[in-house]
Parts: sequence; C-alpha cells; structure tokens
Amino acid sequence: MKDNYTNESRESACGFSKGLGQKMLFLLIGGGIGATVALLFAPKSGVELRGDIADAAIKSYDESLEAADRLKQRTSEYYRTAREKSGEILDIVGARVAAVKDEIGADAAKISEIVEGPKKAAADTRIPVNV
Repeated sequence: MKDNYTNESRESACGFSKGLGQKMLFLLIGGGIGATVALLFAPKSGVELRGDIADAAIKSYDESLEAADRLKQRTSEYYRTAREKSGEILDIVGARVAAVKDEIGADAAKISEIVEGPKKAAADTRIPVNV
C-alpha cells in the first residue's frame, strides 16, 4: 500500500521545518557574535566594556532559555496531539477489524450450512442394508 503522507506533508502539518533547531542555534550564535563585535568596537573603558559584555551574555542566555521553553511547549503540544490522533486511529482500526471478523464468522457459518446441508440430507435418505 502506497503511503501518500510524505515527510514533507508531515512537517507542514506539524508546523515544523526540518532544520528548525539548527536555524535557531545559528541565529543565536550570529546574534551573540554580532553583539560582541559591536561592544568591542564601541569606545568604552575596559570595566564598562566587560560589564556590557556580561549584560549581553546574560540577556542572550535568558533569551535562549525562553526560546527553549517555547520550543518545549510546542513539542509537548505536538506530542499530545499525535498521541490523541494515534489513539483515535487505533480505535477506528480496532472497530473495523472487529466488524470484518464478525462478517467472516457469519460467512463461515453460511459456508458450513451450505456444505453440511446436503451432507445431512444425504445421510437421512440412505437406505439401510440388512445383510
């Protein structure tokens, strides 16, 4: 059976792109490098510069924690949704399997009646032979 539900459609259905984590990492690294370079070229004393670098590092750290928390929440939502959907699908498949099983049982009973009916009729019409 062909699977029409490709990886690309799964990604678009979930709202995830393949390299989201990698893109976020590069964004954070690039932002950090840019902020550091800007601070290094600013005309400030060493104490002020170190303080600004520490503040920027703390701010970047806090932003990365917030981004990680948002990503964790989205991942939890996707997991919960996938689990609910898979449970629904499992219930539907189980119900259909039970229906097919019942149909097969009914068909087997009909076949048995068709086969056993003439057999029984033939046994009832036999003439006993006395020897």
